[in-house]
Amino acid sequence: MQILATMSATFPVILLVILGVILQKIKLIQDTTITDMQKLVVNITLPLLLFKAFSTMTFSPQFFLIVAIIFLTCVIVMLLTAKLKRIPGLSHNYASFLMAGFEAGMLGYAMFTAIYGVENVSYFAVIDLGQVLFVFFVLITRLEVYQGREIDLKHTLVTFLKTPVIIGILAGGLTNVFGLYTIMEGQPITNSILRTAEILAGMTTPLVAIVIGFGLRFRKGSLIEPAKTVILRSVLWIILALIFNALVIRQLMGLDRLFEAAVLMMAILPAPFVVPFYLNEKNDNEKEYILNTLSLGTIFALCASVVIRFIY
Repeated sequence: MQILATMSATFPVILLVILGVILQKIKLIQDTTITDMQKLVVNITLPLLLFKAFSTMTFSPQFFLIVAIIFLTCVIVMLLTAKLKRIPGLSHNYASFLMAGFEAGMLGYAMFTAIYGVENVSYFAVIDLGQVLFVFFVLITRLEVYQGREIDLKHTLVTFLKTPVIIGILAGGLTNVFGLYTIMEGQPITNSILRTAEILAGMTTPLVAIVIGFGLRFRKGSLIEPAKTVILRSVLWIILALIFNALVIRQLMGLDRLFEAAVLMMAILPAPFVVPFYLNEKNDNEKEYILNTLSLGTIFALCASVVIRFIY
């Protein structure tokens, strides 16, 4: 019965991903439609989901330690793997960029909310904060330097603060601090606005799942090297997640087991989908390697989420 319950919780996302694959195969919708769906998620539904999470969650000073540890761990993993090119899975120039950071926005939140419910998304949001800071301020900066671009910290900070997802997090945090959410719920007009926002936020999971499925296209390049990178990345982060859960989440902080589930859910995610956008388009081999690695990582995450739901 537990296995059936686990499958019933995780299969909706997998089925929606399969629907995306089918839509791509039968060409019922076009690439431009998927692009518009991505914009809808990034600019509206996901920011609203995060606004709800941060405006209703119970803040704890312990969360800052979680953010710091995850941020620093991502930095260390990326820098170390850049020096270990002889290890299988790390020989490609862009391998170290794929070893740290997680695609939480376009995959993690959809999987977590589908399995544990929108009401528990704050657990995942807390775990996500550290890697979000890493992606914006370290990963993307290093990618730009690798491409020969000059570092502009002011531009990076402004871009970070103008990102809809970050605006959603900050707005939710401020609403929480000043207790505005409860006040808004008590007024008919503002309560209607909040309910509308919740409906839009609920669209995140189905939209993301369809977009992910539509984009699962393995390029002509070999899958051997991408598979090595995905295996190495997954094993490394799962081990780190288990250690983090045992020593920090459970022993040091004594937090809810859903935090442990959120940590493991983060650990199985593929690298950020933003990496290919910073790739020199003339380098076809590296582009095929990156895209195949992200596709394999996505499939692994979907399958591994079933195991996490079974455990937690």
